[in-house]
Amino acid sequence: MKPSEFFWRVESDERLRGVDLQVGGTPGEDVMVVEDLKTGYKTIFAVQVILEHAWEDLRAMATGEKNISPLYHVSRIVGYYSRIENWNKSKLAELADRRRGDYAIPGV
Repeated sequence: MKPSEFFWRVESDERLRGVDLQVGGTPGEDVMVVEDLKTGYKTIFAVQVILEHAWEDLRAMATGEKNISPLYHVSRIVGYYSRIENWNKSKLAELADRRRGDYAIPGV
């Protein structure tokens, strides 16, 4: 599916809403964040995933009706969306701390 068609279908779907479009620093890292208005969950779709799947599959992934394993795990901690699979141990620990909201320095 073409990304432009995907964007149009998300915006015309009563259950989904496009939240953000992030253009990556290198080719292939462009993503679109889609929110499921019923559950409030957000799914990040890499453009490569959009190109490889039909609308029915992409919608099922966004609504949680289908396994989202072909999608990348990404975070915006570094100021832009980036894949966390390439992060070092320190950056992964920072992500874990932010998820818990644990910003305290141990022993202080």
